[in-house]
Amino acid sequence: MKRVFNEINERKKKLLNHKLFLDVHTITQEQVIEKMNIWAPLFVHLTMTFRDINKMFYQFPKPKNEMEEAINAHTEIDSTHWNLLKTDLQTLAIYNNVKNYGDAMSIIWQDAGAPIRNYIYHVMIRAQMCEDDVCLRMTALEAGETTVKMFFNTTKYIANIYQTKTGKKLHYFGDQHIESEVDNAVDLSIFEQQKLNQEKLDKALHIVSAHFDKFKCFLDYKYSITFPDKVIPKKSCQ
Repeated sequence: MKRVFNEINERKKKLLNHKLFLDVHTITQEQVIEKMNIWAPLFVHLTMTFRDINKMFYQFPKPKNEMEEAINAHTEIDSTHWNLLKTDLQTLAIYNNVKNYGDAMSIIWQDAGAPIRNYIYHVMIRAQMCEDDVCLRMTALEAGETTVKMFFNTTKYIANIYQTKTGKKLHYFGDQHIESEVDNAVDLSIFEQQKLNQEKLDKALHIVSAHFDKFKCFLDYKYSITFPDKVIPKKSCQ
């Protein structure tokens, strides 16, 4: 598993210079409310689907060892983060804009969110690929956790600007979410000594590669809707 975790770290390093992570620091107080109103509704589907992925595909109904228990403990907490988004939608004054089921469906499945839904659907596909194998589940989980931390360390900056502008604190996009991810990270040391045969190693490395490729597409799209006046190379992410 050390080989797998090293690959995750290498892929992370290659994405740290993505334009979204750099240009997000150019967002001003005058722009921040508009930017949050674009971002926040598009996370409803992702966040709720992520909850289901944790509950349905990562957790072990009857954990048999410390590795399975560690995954369960982490995913149980991750399954509650949708509550933080709900609070942020209230803070952003978006929550009460939904008057009926039709409004909710239009927001959740709007065309503008299709690339983000595409990203999380592929997270689900990779989680299903792992079946009951604890090392493969940890591979998919850690690849996802690494990119989650990358992204929400970025949104934390925007949340701080929003708080300066409005006096209101965001939690899902702010400190509380990312601190929960760090505080409740799975102890990788109990997995590092696990040896994978070549077939399983190849599958694990494929999961890592596929995840980061899709995350790059996710970042490209987030950049395009955050900075529509700037050009970014186009790439098919279907």
